[in-house]
Amino acid sequence: MAPPLLERNPDVALHHMHDANQDRLMIARMAYFRLKWLRLPLAYRRFLTERLAPGAPIVLVEDGSAWPVGRVAERHVFQTGARGGLGPEDYLHGSSRMARFQQEQGSSRPAPVAPPADEWAAEAEWGFAPELRDDLASFAARHARPLYRLRLDEPEALSPVVAELERRRRGTDRLLVESFIMLDPVQAGRTGSAPFWTVFAVEHSAAALERYLDATEPYRDIDVLLFNHGVRSAGMAGVDRWSALARRARHRGRLLAVDPDRFPADFASLARFVPLLRREPAGRQPHAGITLTDIADEAARWPGVRLTPNDGR
Repeated sequence: MAPPLLERNPDVALHHMHDANQDRLMIARMAYFRLKWLRLPLAYRRFLTERLAPGAPIVLVEDGSAWPVGRVAERHVFQTGARGGLGPEDYLHGSSRMARFQQEQGSSRPAPVAPPADEWAAEAEWGFAPELRDDLASFAARHARPLYRLRLDEPEALSPVVAELERRRRGTDRLLVESFIMLDPVQAGRTGSAPFWTVFAVEHSAAALERYLDATEPYRDIDVLLFNHGVRSAGMAGVDRWSALARRARHRGRLLAVDPDRFPADFASLARFVPLLRREPAGRQPHAGITLTDIADEAARWPGVRLTPNDGR
């Protein structure tokens, strides 16, 4: 499957991702092919040319997440594991957490069988392919548009920046904690909520939320969404951990749309959370947008995120 895909699409790189921890249910029946653009595709070129105001800047979001991979071909790598509850070493070399999870799943192996990794590459799901930046920089120069790089050390690095910007411009005291694909920007905006996005319902994400709550003024209300991936994977943060974070609200803190007794296999929560958000009353709407200066100033307050002009560094 991979060779003809790459032959017909010379502008993409293929990252075959195999996560026997968080994706254990899915990989029994399917393979994960993550594709990354190496050059700006035609649809994006047309959008930037036809829809942006003259001289408007282009902002490129670059996630610096990297992962050890095995090189299969020039534009094809194999990645064992993925960002979430475990690190690369747990998958490639084994660990007590991985061994315990394997045992709980009925496997006699201390770790999944993994091909050796011989280099590092952009992480399959989140990492940014730098070749795209080079092509976009050429496009921006030809069209006399300034190019800015919003660089993240990891996916959640931007979450406190967005939450604080939205909190201030809306004058809101409500926090909506999003989880992976469980997010609805329209309803977050309508209800006047400050969104804080998390990668998954794992301890790393819970710790990121905890650090944010430690650093900001307490919210009156906190709603927490939890993505259900169907297995009690290693590194997962349980409902007690997330409930405790929600209870840091001054007035109301809750887990929204998830049945605690069914987590992490409450798949109906994926269909439940949007209708529940729609029932929430409308919140205060902002009168001003967010400028690049606003983003740069707020990013300077938080680790792992920075907005700079493209200067080749």
